[in-house]
Amino acid sequence: MADFVESAKHLVSAAVSRTTWEAQKQLRIRNKQGEIDQLLKQRQLLLEELATAAMTLYQQGALSQPQLARICASIQELDADLSNREQQLQEIKNETYQPEQFAPQPPRDYTPPPVTPTAPTTQQAPTVGGAPGMTRASAGAGGSGTSRAADKVPCPHCGQPVRVRALYCSNCGKKIG
Repeated sequence: MADFVESAKHLVSAAVSRTTWEAQKQLRIRNKQGEIDQLLKQRQLLLEELATAAMTLYQQGALSQPQLARICASIQELDADLSNREQQLQEIKNETYQPEQFAPQPPRDYTPPPVTPTAPTTQQAPTVGGAPGMTRASAGAGGSGTSRAADKVPCPHCGQPVRVRALYCSNCGKKIG
């Protein structure tokens, strides 16, 4: 029985480690993609500035190289940074999970605390995740884990229903709150 429990602990620990690693990887991918998107926006603004400056100078008959060189140099600098970030993003996407890298060490000489039974009290039921009126009993009442209409609120950006504690809208993808 003790071998089974240790095996189960190791299996759960390995699963938690893998899930944590995957979540961190997705966060790094999202952050790197955000950096790339920012650079692309800056590049687009510089291209628009270049086009405006070139057209104005052309219309005035005073197209000079130093003015265009500054903008072109900035665009080239952004392109190099963009290429570097895209390569970093691809490296993150290509990473594979290495279980031995995150394997938890087994506890040494661990003795769990004694369990003392407690009598049920008549206190107010605790809320779940700070949601008013949402108690642990009502949160588990669905049984199957499916969302009910009462557990949703409209997205402030697109109006589609999203879970009460959702961080992002599943319809428009924008951050909520």
